[in-house]
Amino acid sequence: MQEPVESVDAPEEQDAYDTFEMYRVICPDCVQPIALLADEDVLPEHALCPSPWNPFVLTVCSGTGRPAADARPADETLEVQEQDTALLLTLPQGLDWRMQPFSHVGGPGSRPIKPAQLRRAA
Repeated sequence: MQEPVESVDAPEEQDAYDTFEMYRVICPDCVQPIALLADEDVLPEHALCPSPWNPFVLTVCSGTGRPAADARPADETLEVQEQDTALLLTLPQGLDWRMQPFSHVGGPGSRPIKPAQLRRAA
């Protein structure tokens, strides 16, 4: 397991228009798309969620640490693409966090539960 790397750049040195060279592959174990930086040669640590209805049982995918060469391309090409830094920090297009199963207890179309009212003795 790799330790997280702290940024050595001061915040004022980081440009809002910074880009990273990256490419996307499909993890052979969990079959999910993974974004890799151009210099990464192994799959990074990523989560496996066995059920979208219970996101609190996440485990580390067994594909973590596998050689990137074992993964097939997620896009038509394995060419390195420049991606905006902000793009790396946003949800994929079409994924709205408010529509995810775990954000609504009762499922699709459910309404918030009203707390029971206590009656006071007169």
